[in-house]
Amino acid sequence: MALALLAPFVVAVRGWKKWRRGSEIRTKIDIESLTNSEVADLRRIDLSFDVPLPAEPGFRRRLTDTVVRVAEALRTPDDVYHLVYRLPWDDEPGAMPVGPKVQELGERFALAQSQGAMAGRTAVWLTLGRDRALAEVVDPAAYDPEADGEPETLLTHPALRWSMATEWVRVGPSLAFRLILVAPAHEADRLKTLLTSVR
Repeated sequence: MALALLAPFVVAVRGWKKWRRGSEIRTKIDIESLTNSEVADLRRIDLSFDVPLPAEPGFRRRLTDTVVRVAEALRTPDDVYHLVYRLPWDDEPGAMPVGPKVQELGERFALAQSQGAMAGRTAVWLTLGRDRALAEVVDPAAYDPEADGEPETLLTHPALRWSMATEWVRVGPSLAFRLILVAPAHEADRLKTLLTSVR
């Protein structure tokens, strides 16, 4: 009986929050200069999106397309992409080679962003040369992208061509999405233009 009485109130509150939220995608971007242990000049692009839920499907498609365009812009012939993540119930992280093709990166990225188990979890995307094994950069059995200081420490490893971390969660009437990209400094302006075009 109480649930039947409260249901209209819950619907009204949700409708009011949705109306108050509005329909625009809100974006925040920060760019920071970094160096790694080899003193390479890097840029950290930290991008946050606040997306109204009705716009989520289109946003996710555009974001995947944008990540593919970023990979194409930064591509060298022997790039190989890898993914590292840890789900809350796993003792060890998942570490997988995604492959050498940009299309494989796009497919895996889209899948990771649509799996409910990844909500609130950090996915770390690493680009290595074909001659480097993932285990040379990170211990796949011990690394935790949710640990203090991570994923930032891993993102600046000198063996990486470029790297990225992503996280998303639904909060009320919004999808909150964060993307951190670490890449060579001379690519920063082009990457900023690509990333902000997601809106």
